[in-house]
Amino acid sequence: MKLLIFLSFCLATVSAGNNTICTSGFTLVNSKCWKLYPDPANHTIAERTCTNVGGTLFMTKNAIDNRALASFVDGSGVSHVWMGLFCIGNDKSFCYFDDQKGSPTTYNNFAPGFPNSGVGRCVYYSVPGSPGGQWINGDCTETLSYVCELPPTQPDICDINFNNNCYFRLEDQPFSTAQLECQQMCGNLVSIHSAEENRFITSIYSQSSYDSIRIGGIATSKDFIVWTDGSTMDYSNLEVFGSSGNCLWLSLQTTEYHSKGSWFTGDCTTPKHFVCKRPIGDLNCSATPPPPTSAPPTPNPPTCSTGTYMAPGIIASPNYPGQYRSSCAYTLATYGSNKIRITFNYIYTSNSDVISMYDGDSGDAPLIYQQYSTYGTTLKTYISTGNTMYVYFKYNSGATSGYSGFNATFYSVF
Repeated sequence: MKLLIFLSFCLATVSAGNNTICTSGFTLVNSKCWKLYPDPANHTIAERTCTNVGGTLFMTKNAIDNRALASFVDGSGVSHVWMGLFCIGNDKSFCYFDDQKGSPTTYNNFAPGFPNSGVGRCVYYSVPGSPGGQWINGDCTETLSYVCELPPTQPDICDINFNNNCYFRLEDQPFSTAQLECQQMCGNLVSIHSAEENRFITSIYSQSSYDSIRIGGIATSKDFIVWTDGSTMDYSNLEVFGSSGNCLWLSLQTTEYHSKGSWFTGDCTTPKHFVCKRPIGDLNCSATPPPPTSAPPTPNPPTCSTGTYMAPGIIASPNYPGQYRSSCAYTLATYGSNKIRITFNYIYTSNSDVISMYDGDSGDAPLIYQQYSTYGTTLKTYISTGNTMYVYFKYNSGATSGYSGFNATFYSVF
């Protein structure tokens, strides 16, 4: 008994000394920051509301958090809330969390008969009665209340505080001058290590007129980035790797060439608005950053087969860049209310071999475009209206030589 009392005292002491906080009016619940939006909205508007504050719709990945959500909304009169989870099939392995960190295969609380994407790909949490606390698929156009989620952080004097880091927005400078200004603030040009952080950096410019900003990476190739703070490359959203320079910029708008939230390379000497980042409470300006890690292996385009491919990624015709001799189909998917943007970097096909793009997850969805012609390296870009796109390459010609097919990259569009 004395041991239990002692352990309880220790736990209480640790909790009392924990300075974990939430920002932007969010409430700390089980090491998560949640905020209820009781006014009903369709899934797209709910997701975008969360994105505009740098967060996602809430996610519960264990039974404790799942129960906590019911308590969190208790007394609000809310009966159903959108979750940060969507399904493109009838198995939980085909459901994906909005933070882009896996599927609910380890823990889920789907009601019997779910997931069932036939009634809708978006998932909501049922609060009262039976099935209380269980997850159900619904039509994404339904209007429901929702809960947004942010990561917790620690207190600091900075105005922009997110996930244990301070961020500072500064005016146009070349890369080297920008990095020096950041170091004077005990930080570095911002490094980005998750889709969550990338979404947050984009969100803090939601009211600005900038088309892009500078971030603290140098792309030595399309597959490897060196960050100025020496941190590990464990996430990339590089969309365009070009010849105009190898310093990274983050796009704040969707244009013909760039998706909102994507990265592209540009001239290092061009003055550009930039963001500095420093760890919470870390004012040791003399600290030496760790050396960058070695480059990861270059991924190959997937072989042409049935299946779902999550953005960002690469698709290509069978045997590319060698000659193709068969048809192929891809289902492309992204997270939440994002859209798919596909760019064909190269096409060389027979006029009778057709690339068809559909606005959904099958050939029964509305047709976006059919590409018949051969045009080499001229870029062609298409965007879905939802979070899936079906691409079908039909080999009609029977040609046996001379055609190397196509290569395309696909990304998420906010």
